[in-house]
Amino acid sequence: MVVLPSSQVMAVHIEVKSVESEEVKASVGSRKEVTALLQPPEPLTLARKSDVRKSMILIIATLLMETGKQLSNFGLSRANNGQYPVPSCLLVLFTELTKFTIVLTCAAVMGVSVARWRFSVRFCVPAVCYFVTNFLYLLSITSVPPPIWMVLIQTRTLYTAASYRMMFGREVTQTQVLGCVLVVGSIPLARLAEINTSNTTITSAVLLNSQVCAVLSTAASIAVEILLKNDERSFCEQQVWLYMCGSLLATLALPLQTDVTTLPQLLESLLENHIMSVRVAAAVVSSALAGLCVPFIVKSLDSIAKDYLAALNNLLLSVVTAAVFPLHFTISWVFGVSLGVLLLGIWLYERKFIFKEP
Repeated sequence: MVVLPSSQVMAVHIEVKSVESEEVKASVGSRKEVTALLQPPEPLTLARKSDVRKSMILIIATLLMETGKQLSNFGLSRANNGQYPVPSCLLVLFTELTKFTIVLTCAAVMGVSVARWRFSVRFCVPAVCYFVTNFLYLLSITSVPPPIWMVLIQTRTLYTAASYRMMFGREVTQTQVLGCVLVVGSIPLARLAEINTSNTTITSAVLLNSQVCAVLSTAASIAVEILLKNDERSFCEQQVWLYMCGSLLATLALPLQTDVTTLPQLLESLLENHIMSVRVAAAVVSSALAGLCVPFIVKSLDSIAKDYLAALNNLLLSVVTAAVFPLHFTISWVFGVSLGVLLLGIWLYERKFIFKEP
């Protein structure tokens, strides 16, 4: 019988222990992996990342940019006898390319590496919705002024609230529903006298376009909100893919609207008209800046906040439009009432409960 020294016995014992420990760790690790695979995926979140007070600077910037967009596009069509100097599809293309360039430039300045960026077809869904809504918007404001157009599409607030409730199970209290109704009702109240007395003709085509835009705007906003709050990609990467898809869609649709062989001559004549060139550039840049504000609002707050900011913007837009285009708009006595109704609706939606939370 061979007796091992105590030091060798301890070494053998330690080695056995380490082997057992590794086996236990491997077993535990495999169990964790299996458990992780069996667990359901994390639910989508649409929770707000901020609140209205903290986002006030962003809100003010959005209101100013959106007002500039509406006035510049409306003024562009009015300066050219109710038509755009270039095809509206080309304006959408220029706008998407401008947003794409701005975001890509910001990513380069911040030192963001684009080598690991991965494209996903999920960004095509909101891109298609935004392309159609932008095209129909430019088409419609040649017939109706922007404030009236904003009246017609304000139903998207109710569409968004209903989508939150039915699709994502978000709690929408009765007070918030009342707030949405007041937000929607404040705009027709403000423009009712102008709609009834103005020379504007709201045709069935314009009404149809407005509701198509309202539905698609709701779908696009919710899709972007889901991506911004749940996708692992960075904000810059998501916006680059979104605007790249929008640019490709506008490029593919351009031959359907106009003869592309005439575009070089059209652009050359536009460049010779310096005033009209500045108007086109202002419309494109203001539209791009307003579009860039939207994902920040959706990411920090939500799509409902974006919608009632649009309602608030329409009141501001009505005042400015009445000053800049007095032949198209006048401020009625009911304007002050509508402002109070709008602010009450926003307050009710943010408060959630009129009295104490039950």
